[in-house]
Amino acid sequence: MKKLLIALFVLVLIVGAGLLFFAGKLDGLIKEAIETEGSAALGSPVRVTEVVTNLKEGSATISGLTIANPAGYRAANAIEINSFSATVDYGNQLIEELVIDKPVINAEQKGQQNNFQDLLNNMPDSGSEEPKADQGDEIEITIKRLALQNATINLITSDLAVGDQSIELGDRSFVMDDFVINNLTGTVTEISDELVSRLTNHVSDQVKGYVAKEITKMAKDKVFEKATEKLNEAIEEKLGDQLDGRLKGLKLKFGSQKD
Repeated sequence: MKKLLIALFVLVLIVGAGLLFFAGKLDGLIKEAIETEGSAALGSPVRVTEVVTNLKEGSATISGLTIANPAGYRAANAIEINSFSATVDYGNQLIEELVIDKPVINAEQKGQQNNFQDLLNNMPDSGSEEPKADQGDEIEITIKRLALQNATINLITSDLAVGDQSIELGDRSFVMDDFVINNLTGTVTEISDELVSRLTNHVSDQVKGYVAKEITKMAKDKVFEKATEKLNEAIEEKLGDQLDGRLKGLKLKFGSQKD
């Protein structure tokens, strides 16, 4: 009996030490998983500076997350997130809320293509992948709410080809519409693929919409400028001679058109 108690005591110590080791390494394991799985999903390096979890309070914070741009784009990173936090029920595999506030998104438009669309295109085709042997044992989790809010998009553009014209839009910045998802359930792999797909599509649509709006505004300004020139020419032609040239050189000035 004494030997059995000693053996049980040693076993408890080993298990306890293992739990302490796991808890101490949990942040590092999460960081490694984000970088490894994220990079594989996007075909572009994903880096994290730090992960801090608190199992007792049910919270997690990820700092310094960056997603590198595909090759051929000017900015080093597509996304830069200083910090985002989560409220987690670890026991029930439930993420109550995940909020990413004020991230910086560097979107580069090249003709009809942009870097976020390229990131999406780089994702492996899930339908063509071989099923993993242990896929059925993968834990299913639920995200009740995910919000990416107040994101600043730095839009980097080269000359845009619109029809047979080349339009110089220049580099701009604007605040993107909030991106919100509610009640998303699935395995970690399924949720990761869904989030990446939805987010990249959202950013791509926001960029295309902003570019289209700016091009339309530029086109209107060009038409307005041309109409003003024609009106000035008509005034000078019709009235200049009648008033002994006193209107010679007179030009009408109008304020720029507003949206």
